[in-house]
Amino acid sequence: MLAQNFKAANDLGLSESQFSALSKTLVLLETGKLKLADVGNKFDHEAKRKFDGLFNMSCWGAVSHVCGTIACIGGTAEIIGDVSFGNWIEHKEKLPPNLYELFYARDIIDMYRWNDITPSQASVALRSYLTTGEANWKLAVSSC
Repeated sequence: MLAQNFKAANDLGLSESQFSALSKTLVLLETGKLKLADVGNKFDHEAKRKFDGLFNMSCWGAVSHVCGTIACIGGTAEIIGDVSFGNWIEHKEKLPPNLYELFYARDIIDMYRWNDITPSQASVALRSYLTTGEANWKLAVSSC
């Protein structure tokens, strides 16, 4: 694991608890504690989400009838940090633009499907965001 030279929470437009949750999510990504999971089509959106170590950038956080809770960077951070980043429908208006880009990876969508983003690639984007304030998804998907 690399040394931590992160920006301060307030420099990123985050609360301390949101920053801590993202930092913990990075550790999970970098240590292999999050595994890429196939997103099926049978979800219980009313079920309580819990940490099951299942990752997929195309799913904020839903409970699969087959394998448990599958979540992206933001969804995982919410679950493990007991924080909220807001209603997903309102994210674009409520989140700092660079955090929105971390969660929604718009700059790579033409060349890469969110469903195919690996935990390793997500860790590069999250580390970049915490260090520079930019997710840099293009670098993340090309470097892994």
